[in-house]
Amino acid sequence: MKLRFNKIGLAGLLMLGSVSAAFAADKEVLTPSEVLMQEVSIIGSKFNIKNIAGSAAYLDVQDIREHNISDINRLLRRVPGVNLRQEDGFGLFPNISLRGVDPGRNNKITVMEDGVLTSPAPYSAPSAYYSPTTARMSGVEVLKGSSQVKYGPHTTGGAINFLSTPVPTTEKYYTKSSFGTFNEVRNHSYFGKTNQTDSGKFGYLLEYYQRSNTGFKVTDTNPASVNDEHEANTGFDKQEPMIKMFWEPKSDMYQKFEFKMGYTNLDANETYSGLTTTDFNNSPNRRYVGSRFDEIETTHFRTYLRHSAEINKKTNLVTTAYGNTFGRNWSKLDKAGGKNISQAHFIPGALAVLKGEGAGTLKVKNNARTYYLYGIDSNLTHKMDMGETKHKLDIGVRVHYDQIRRLQNSTSYKQDANGNVTSASTTNLGDDGNKLQSTYATTINASDAIQNGKFTFTPGVRLEYINSKYIQYSEDTQVDHSVIVAEGAQDWMVLVGGGSLKYDMYDDGNKDIDLFGSINRGFSPPSPTGAIKNGLREESSIGSELGVRYKNAKKAFSAEAVLFHTIIDDLIVVDSVGGSGSGDTTNAGKVRTQGIELQVNYDPGLAKNWSFQMPLYVAATYTDATFREDISSTDEESIFAGAKKGNELPYIANEVVSFGLGYIYKKFSANLDANYTAAVWADGSNRTTEENPETGKADSRFGKIEDQFVVDASLGWQFNKNVRTFSSFKNIFDDKYMVSRQPLGPRPGMPFSMMAGLEFSF
Repeated sequence: MKLRFNKIGLAGLLMLGSVSAAFAADKEVLTPSEVLMQEVSIIGSKFNIKNIAGSAAYLDVQDIREHNISDINRLLRRVPGVNLRQEDGFGLFPNISLRGVDPGRNNKITVMEDGVLTSPAPYSAPSAYYSPTTARMSGVEVLKGSSQVKYGPHTTGGAINFLSTPVPTTEKYYTKSSFGTFNEVRNHSYFGKTNQTDSGKFGYLLEYYQRSNTGFKVTDTNPASVNDEHEANTGFDKQEPMIKMFWEPKSDMYQKFEFKMGYTNLDANETYSGLTTTDFNNSPNRRYVGSRFDEIETTHFRTYLRHSAEINKKTNLVTTAYGNTFGRNWSKLDKAGGKNISQAHFIPGALAVLKGEGAGTLKVKNNARTYYLYGIDSNLTHKMDMGETKHKLDIGVRVHYDQIRRLQNSTSYKQDANGNVTSASTTNLGDDGNKLQSTYATTINASDAIQNGKFTFTPGVRLEYINSKYIQYSEDTQVDHSVIVAEGAQDWMVLVGGGSLKYDMYDDGNKDIDLFGSINRGFSPPSPTGAIKNGLREESSIGSELGVRYKNAKKAFSAEAVLFHTIIDDLIVVDSVGGSGSGDTTNAGKVRTQGIELQVNYDPGLAKNWSFQMPLYVAATYTDATFREDISSTDEESIFAGAKKGNELPYIANEVVSFGLGYIYKKFSANLDANYTAAVWADGSNRTTEENPETGKADSRFGKIEDQFVVDASLGWQFNKNVRTFSSFKNIFDDKYMVSRQPLGPRPGMPFSMMAGLEFSF
């Protein structure tokens, strides 16, 4: 076993160890409502942000529903420090970066739902096609940077926690239905209540969310191929039922048992394939007829059983047993005329096959994978006084297991010169991918918020013991696919941590000024194959931030400014620019991300006591994310191919600015939201030419993506306290813009669309 200690983390552990374990009397106590809030949240409310010694954001149910947001990309535009790479236009497959980390498939941030890890395999395969559905949430919490050690395994960029609908405290019926462009239909309904019984308090919630449309992309019409078995539209259908129950027994010690089970089924006619740049400029919403067989089907089960106990007025223990399963099969075009799709864009014969205008083969790869995740997480909080200082100890232990199993095959279609498929052949399962990766991880985290007067110092450490295993099974069609051709196992330990300091400069109840800063060591673990087969080290980082928060309640004004700086060592990169690589990872060197975040909120209507409200906000980020050395060890299929010292990181914009204006008068409300994102590079070589710098071959995945400016709007009318009507408009100027050159060529953002509907709440 390799033991890798970090001096900063060790120092933090020693500082914690110096605090007496004797539980002294504490005047400040946690109420049962605080216990409930801590069970599922990492912030708890917008008000609680002032207590965090770092940069954070809390987006509540009003932020989601009043703007009729279903796309996490559009919601997170309101949070500075966030970079987003869109992919499908609907937010099904977000690529989120916090403070300049690699955005690909959210693989460098920790994603949770109700405080439980929700990525299908956050250790073994963090880059997966699942993200919680924003429209069914009651809130979204964002912690940026490594100013926290509690939420891992990825502690460099930060953490995002989705909060599902809570069990209502009284009987409640809710339904929201809307209809719109691209035959879009959405419905979100739930019913729940809480009863007081002889044995205690019992509550439940039944919820259902559904969304479907026919898509905004248009597949080329080819009369000769209309008899092929494929979907006519480019949309999707998503269904999500959920049940949540709790019981608070009558006992001397406050306790609560909570159970949740949710399910997501997605069937999307989505493709990896993009267009040539010329075709994109002429018709960005076009899809080549060769992609007509592409479809992804996923199923996701998530469940947990949680027990909360107020041991005494100063000590609380929350224990959660959880388990998720995720299955997916993305049948996607892999080759046209024997060429990779992005390269086929520059080869006339292969491009003709892709467009259904020439004879050749279309290879569709069935990327079938199953994921399992389960574990138990226990967290103890205790408040105490020691002399003139107040302490809040937070100690957590988690035992976790996850795995990914690849068992893939492919189908090859032969087509004639008119694009008509003449025959098809399918390989055996395992012939195009046959591998198992698994990870056991035991985590201990500890922190102590030490308050003395106006100062709060919070040292913390995180210890990860990771045991990884991989098995490569035979892909030879002549051999039993259960035959093991290679395997390995490895375990190691990582200790990281740091500390934060907050100074309450001024607080008179109406005005509040806080200064805060932190320095922390973060990390991201390599995949089992990367660690065992390729000898990868974990990606590590030193991150620091310095910020100020100001709030004036009477003036309805608040602002926050944060400077951040992060050095990442042993950057982990994947050899897959657009799904064409093997998925192997490698350490690629050192990068630096630094910048400034600014958030301002102001309502002159409230401040000046007008007859109407006019909420305004600005969220701006400047990020300087660069390579600090030449990246020479990457594969030709890596997004970082060709990177040199001083080059900018791909898909990290220097400037991102979002701003909004609202108007609320009696029963009427209106909102206008705008976002500007500066131009970005699609790869590490930072060249405008569409060419792979490692091979010299023309490739549409490489090059530049121009800046974009998108404006959305929404309207609402509250008939009474129970009924509301609303409409929303996305991309109101119908701007045509490119959001990505991944996975396989230029892809568009969503064009103009609109929705309208009714919301009932009783």
